[in-house]
Amino acid sequence: MKSVKIQGHKVALTSSGSVSKDLLLSTWQQLKPAKLKPDPIMYKHKGTTIDQDGLRICGSPEFIAAVMERVKDLLNFESSDTRLGVSFSEITDKETGDRIEGRFRCSIQVHERGPHSVR
Repeated sequence: MKSVKIQGHKVALTSSGSVSKDLLLSTWQQLKPAKLKPDPIMYKHKGTTIDQDGLRICGSPEFIAAVMERVKDLLNFESSDTRLGVSFSEITDKETGDRIEGRFRCSIQVHERGPHSVR
């Protein structure tokens, strides 16, 4: 059976590649504070970044702000070597394409800066 290591905890994956809710909650409960060490997205990366380190937070502005407050250490990656790729936009209904008023998506990823960037 496949597994993934989360802070030293060996967590079993189901046949579909996911972790059961009970196991994830149990592992989450045992997590210790850890330094954020995102792997920056390469300079001039093309294509999707879904497989790269990052956060996506959805919901009300108040909920998003509360989560962002808890990850303020990410602000340290707005530096001479890396930059933050951020977006904040209204969520749209997949079926109708209409905006869902008061519901937002916030995405945050760390990118390498180019060789000629000036900050």
